Amino acid sequence: MRKIASMAAIAAFLVTSGSASAAVTICLGGGCSAQPGSNVLINKGVPGTSVTGTLNNAPATVLFSSPEQLIGLANGQSRVAAVDGVLNNPLTFSINSGLISALEFNIDALTNGKVFFTFTGGNSDGLVTSSYTLDKNGNNFFNAFDGTFSSVKMTFTNGATVADVAQFRLNTAVAAVPEPATWALMLLGFASIGFTIRRRRDKVVRLSIA
Repeated sequence: MRKIASMAAIAAFLVTSGSASAAVTICLGGGCSAQPGSNVLINKGVPGTSVTGTLNNAPATVLFSSPEQLIGLANGQSRVAAVDGVLNNPLTFSINSGLISALEFNIDALTNGKVFFTFTGGNSDGLVTSSYTLDKNGNNFFNAFDGTFSSVKMTFTNGATVADVAQFRLNTAVAAVPEPATWALMLLGFASIGFTIRRRRDKVVRLSIA
């Protein structure tokens, strides 16, 4: 019983001090980080609240979604816009399986304003960034890396309106290694099962002797 209590204390310590979710690093400007290796491709299609894309060198598919009507503007490298030409609602970019470890894209703004990002999945789940300035009539390249995530929502504020969001490239994440807290909880579970089985065996032996 003392061994179980000791392992529980170790597990509690590792849960509180050994597991910290990684924050995504955002940098601005083309080339501010190593360019991701997979290019996102789309085909012109029927307008709707979502546009599907594929990767040029991997089997995964991606999805662009928004409360307003979207349309793909080019066959080939990804370029997504609102049907009415003005994207001012949040746009979400997500991958259908696995995680993203690096993402690059360009926001073509029609008006000055700001954008902030909300990440979902991976070790960046629930992360909401501070806002970043968008300049009209210019390239607004963003790179997100360091953390892992399955989707990112772009929310445009302070009067920002967007012509299109384009030139998406990404890296998919390799399988994550369990954190120390996860290992500790697994060991605690195995130890508890072993302790229970041993107690049952002791009871069976005592009964047979009596």
